[in-house]
Amino acid sequence: MTTRIKAAELHQRVGDVLAQIQYTGEPVIIERRGKPVAAFVSIQQFEQLPHTVTAPPRKQTKEERRAALKRAATVQKMILAQRKGKRVPDSSKTIRKLREERARHVANSR
Repeated sequence: MTTRIKAAELHQRVGDVLAQIQYTGEPVIIERRGKPVAAFVSIQQFEQLPHTVTAPPRKQTKEERRAALKRAATVQKMILAQRKGKRVPDSSKTIRKLREERARHVANSR
């Protein structure tokens, strides 16, 4: 019989759940808001599952890179036209500032 457990409950009982799977071999289904979202199975069951092998990503050719850059330039022109020539502000400085503030906050809370 398959056990079902709420995700919130799993946080509190993960050790018990792992022991149950290990010793009984029965899978455990994790539910969130009453819907199954994941399943824990024993390593023996996992090893019997068919696994798909994916090929490593293929390198782009020069022509593909040029085409991608051309599409990006076209999109950039469309955005500028929609914004009536007004450029989108550079967010890198804001992101850097927020990361530094977070790092200081984390360091001070220790």
